[in-house]
Amino acid sequence: MINTIQARVLGAMRYEIDNGTKGAKLTLMNEADPNNENRVGFEVMTISAPYEILDQLRAHAPHMPCNLEIDAEMRTTGGKMTMHALAVRKPSATGHSGSPAKADAKTA
Repeated sequence: MINTIQARVLGAMRYEIDNGTKGAKLTLMNEADPNNENRVGFEVMTISAPYEILDQLRAHAPHMPCNLEIDAEMRTTGGKMTMHALAVRKPSATGHSGSPAKADAKTA
C-alpha cells in the first residue's frame, strides 16, 4: 500500500556502490506528537528512496528545508518496518487536513 505523507524535508543524498547498488535517502523533520508524553520538540528521520528521486528534489533544493508531499510505501527489511519514498512533490493547493507526517492511505 502506498501512503502520502507531508513532511519537512531537510535534505537528500544518493549513492552508487561499486557492485551496482544504487539508492538515496531523504532526511525529514517533524514536530513530535504533542499527545506523546515521551517526546518533545522535533523528530528527525531518514527514509530510503530510489537513486533517481534526487532529480525530483533538485527543483526544491533552493527552498530546503521545505514541506513536501511524499508517496511512500512501508517495507519489511531485516525484521523491521521501514518507509521507502517513491515520489516527492510540492504539497497540493488544497493541502492536508491533518498534521504533518500523518498518512493518507492510497491503494497501490
